[in-house]
Amino acid sequence: MTKYIANIEPLNEEKIGTKAHGIATFEEDGDKLHIHVEMFDTPANIEHWEHFHGFPDGTKAHVPTKKEDVNHDGFIDLPETAAVSGTTMVPLDDAPEDMNIPHDGYPVADEKGYYEYEIDVQLTKLQAKFKEAFGSDDLQLDKRVVYVHGVPADLELPSSVAGDVMSYDAHTTLPIAAGEIKLMH
Repeated sequence: MTKYIANIEPLNEEKIGTKAHGIATFEEDGDKLHIHVEMFDTPANIEHWEHFHGFPDGTKAHVPTKKEDVNHDGFIDLPETAAVSGTTMVPLDDAPEDMNIPHDGYPVADEKGYYEYEIDVQLTKLQAKFKEAFGSDDLQLDKRVVYVHGVPADLELPSSVAGDVMSYDAHTTLPIAAGEIKLMH
């Protein structure tokens, strides 16, 4: 078994009013990838998109810092993460192996901003879909960053905050926490 872990730290916390944090683990065991995410202090009672992001060429992805706020609006929005974190790769949703990013199959936080996500994924199916999308079946988890997204629809965001994905606006895609995935053993 190979285990990976990401300590997920707050992003944009000064602007959104919560310090979302948690932990994600990925365990490869034969043809099974067990994914577990536990999050605390996320915006309550809303769905939170979560994914791992990375670079298709295998470059190590990193968590963004204030310097990625290139338009200086005080928010690190989804497009601004691309320079250090790459692209959205695999959703941590109800069917990661389908790699269907924009949809409503993600965890919903309770009234305290807590949620737990746990799923077993058939590794060969995910790797085949990953190869179709990115040209390689190697997930390279230790070079990826886990992101958690989503703020309430009534939170006022400046028009400079970008991140619309299909019919979903920046309230859905704004990053609220991120953590680099590290190999444990």
